[in-house]
Amino acid sequence: MPDRVEARAPTRIDLGGGTIDLWPLYLLHDDPLTVNAAIDLYARAAIESTRDGSIEVVSADRGRKARFDSAEGLRAALRGAPAELEFPMRLASHFLSQAGARRPSCRITTECQAPAGSGLGGSSTLGIALAAALDRYTFRGLSGEDLLRLTRSIETQVLRIPTGEQDYHPARHGGILALHYGVEGTRVERLAVDATALWRRTVLIFTGVSRSSGISNWDMLKRHLDGDPDVRDALDRIIAATHAMRRALLAADWDAAGEALGAEWEARKRMSPTVTNEAIDRLIEGARSAGAIAGKVCGAGGGGCVVLWVKDGTREQVAGSAVKQGAAVLDCRFVPEGVSVTES
Repeated sequence: MPDRVEARAPTRIDLGGGTIDLWPLYLLHDDPLTVNAAIDLYARAAIESTRDGSIEVVSADRGRKARFDSAEGLRAALRGAPAELEFPMRLASHFLSQAGARRPSCRITTECQAPAGSGLGGSSTLGIALAAALDRYTFRGLSGEDLLRLTRSIETQVLRIPTGEQDYHPARHGGILALHYGVEGTRVERLAVDATALWRRTVLIFTGVSRSSGISNWDMLKRHLDGDPDVRDALDRIIAATHAMRRALLAADWDAAGEALGAEWEARKRMSPTVTNEAIDRLIEGARSAGAIAGKVCGAGGGGCVVLWVKDGTREQVAGSAVKQGAAVLDCRFVPEGVSVTES
């Protein structure tokens, strides 16, 4: 095994079509689509070989760690794993328990630059980074698609409800993507978009309130499967707005893209009372007064991050408006590269 393996993967901003990436919702609508973009708030994972026979799992950004005397001891501890460590512990157990006679002894350290509960796909991105590092460390040699499926399956075990599809693809591919869902899987379309021009029209802010995507997503999924016509209609409107976003981005029609973002948000608020709150509504209205065309929550909603779409030349004043209301502006850029792995 290598002495050290490191991996990093980008998180993402979703510009339209969140929630529709949940199975089986995308099978119940026509032309389901998500548009998202990878950003340079990275999730990182490092694996260092040690000599004492133990396995240590450290979450640097969450301030938790645990140590086990063997891969078998790690597997036995999964049932009572602390919430901050369960996902990396399950991934590590899956790979290291198959290492056979090599009896791995290592320290696994993870961290994510995106705030916890930000709605930027940090958990799924961290899963992709750690799975890629563990795959290299144990010489499994899984394909990118197999790594994605494995990570999604193990995260579903952690969440204990269906997980979405969209977060894994920016982490794996990078870039600005349109994800087309169908019965044969997800088709990834890389959109030819000027990333600098896109940055000038967007502001990413963190409300300071973490949220659990599982709460909002489960409420929406359950209501849809229970036959709620309002939820179905809202999802159809979200899909239509996301197609409008894709067309506008390809045409570099930035104002039209902002209108599509606003239409997506108006439809999303009809999905569930957990999507927004008074603080988020005030932030978006204040931003609109300062020069934003629209805003929407990232991910499932209920808190976390909000992406604001601004008029040409108003980026700084919109960001200032958000800061005055107590939000934090996250300094980030759009990036074309997905997960990368190095070893020594």
